Amino acid sequence: MTNEPERPARRRRLLAVDDSRLILRVISEYFVSQGWQVTTAENVAMARGALVGMTPDVIVSDILMPEIDGWTFFEDVRKRRETSSVPFVFLTVERELPQRLRGLHLGADDYVTKPFAVEELHARIERLLERSAALKSARGDGSEALLAGSVEHLAISDLLQILALNGKDGTVRLLRQEEEGRIEFVGGRIVDAQAGSAHGTKALFRMLGWADATFRVMAREGDGPQATIAAATATVLMEGLVSLDEWARWGALLPGPQVRIELADDARTRLQGQALRPVEFDLLARSKRGITVARALEDSPHPDGQIAEAICTLLARGVVRSVPERSEAETTVRR
Repeated sequence: MTNEPERPARRRRLLAVDDSRLILRVISEYFVSQGWQVTTAENVAMARGALVGMTPDVIVSDILMPEIDGWTFFEDVRKRRETSSVPFVFLTVERELPQRLRGLHLGADDYVTKPFAVEELHARIERLLERSAALKSARGDGSEALLAGSVEHLAISDLLQILALNGKDGTVRLLRQEEEGRIEFVGGRIVDAQAGSAHGTKALFRMLGWADATFRVMAREGDGPQATIAAATATVLMEGLVSLDEWARWGALLPGPQVRIELADDARTRLQGQALRPVEFDLLARSKRGITVARALEDSPHPDGQIAEAICTLLARGVVRSVPERSEAETTVRR
């Protein structure tokens, strides 16, 4: 019996599109050194030609290019059957959140802002490929789950986008240590969510930040859920990303979860002539008798990021004050 020589593993293929030859050279040299086969294109016309002869494993494209921009090229890629599911990463100098959200709304897989470290781009692409592999191989643990896995390999936002695109009905159940959550789908639309005592978009936005959870997608049993989320799934997910950004900014500035927030003695004077947002008005109403930061986050119907901003803003204006922690136990909100 003779042993046949092992065939060398196929090199993964990257298509890089950018009107900067320097950026193309940096990407090409690094990825080739990592064992990739790299095809470069200085404009969309060249990229379209490259796709005729091969199907890449990943596409990286600039957005702002002469004649034809990256948005148009992305739409071309998604329309082709051979490349409709190829991971696509945008490169751009634009830092504004609306531009990032536009890319995610179109269905892009990631978004890297120039200037960038090529090592970071490589790491992100590796994670995208791991996510794609996890999605293809995840089939549950022999239970009734239609799909199961870890958020480490498939982000919650990505999972929800996939279910929405496929028009799925069912329930996504999430487990994060002792915390549980669920997200309900009807015809590809997110219609309800619950995490602890939080419901609707507040619960959904909170779960989008669970980076250490596991999930199971289940077929629904019985009647459909009561709808608490009315907006389109793409819109809700974009709003969720904004909420996560708000929480990242303001959550770190909050007092401790057991610190009590109370109205200042001169709150009425300080508020004269000041317009209040709904979340601030709600927080002031809850602060009349004092409320812990944790309780405010849990009881208010507003998203956590907005509540955190309101607490920090009202403290800075002296409308409310923080008082020392008390001994009574309060439920903490874990992010």
